[in-house]
Amino acid sequence: MLKTLNSIKQKNLVEKNPEKMNENGILSVLVHELRNNFSLDLAEIKVTDVRIGLAYTGVLLSTGYGGVTCTPLYDVSCCSRVFFPETLRNQTADYILELALSENHVEAAVGIATLNAFFHMLHGLKMISAPPSDTDILDLIYPEDRIAMVGYFGPLVPKILKITEKLTVLEKRKIESAEAKTLPSEKAGEILPASDVIILSASTLVNGTFDELLALRGSAREVVLLGPSSPLYPKPFFQRGITAVMGTRIYDPFNMLTIVSEAGGTKKLQRHCGEKIAFRKMSKKSI
Repeated sequence: MLKTLNSIKQKNLVEKNPEKMNENGILSVLVHELRNNFSLDLAEIKVTDVRIGLAYTGVLLSTGYGGVTCTPLYDVSCCSRVFFPETLRNQTADYILELALSENHVEAAVGIATLNAFFHMLHGLKMISAPPSDTDILDLIYPEDRIAMVGYFGPLVPKILKITEKLTVLEKRKIESAEAKTLPSEKAGEILPASDVIILSASTLVNGTFDELLALRGSAREVVLLGPSSPLYPKPFFQRGITAVMGTRIYDPFNMLTIVSEAGGTKKLQRHCGEKIAFRKMSKKSI
């Protein structure tokens, strides 16, 4: 049975459901660090708007900051996407953040978008000191590299193929006219350990596969978390073996809500309300 909002309204979902939630998983760590490492009264901050669009899910905080994450349309049945017994708007952020730990991927998307809104806010308030990098993902790829891409980034594929033909895409969906070799995501155990560069879609946070996939990284030189769903708080990712976090900073959250509601995708977000931002793990001092 899918968790509903009522099932996670208790103070600490991880403690209430230890058999279902890995407290060492990246999302549990992100929620824990937000609660404990920053001077925020999460019970006093409201989630004033939530939009669950066809491409992205967006959240607006009462502080004026917003965040997005992908909407996992392919992970739930069309007849029962999610059931919220209460309206999400104007619930406390402390309450909504728990959704990031839900086994229901649509609920998780709302929670992760809320996490991302907070990390945008912490950057805006200079409470996160990680300096951004001007590194582009193509800068990390060499002609001899074997590349594994988890999640099909259509615009990126031809650019990688100009550098190396050794690109394998792992994808749940069937990709029509795929330019690169594409395999079902179940082949990750064969492909990732043999790769030099791994590109992980940040949608893996939403569908709950991030930790499992990261454990398969083998001796990859680069492991990149990519996409607007990426939390802009690189420290815990760097500690786990991610070498670059590449996401999108939302600078116009009200426009973001409109774009999300109108089924806008990545290009529209980055054109009208967001900008690409990257964090690169260079040394121990950088984390």
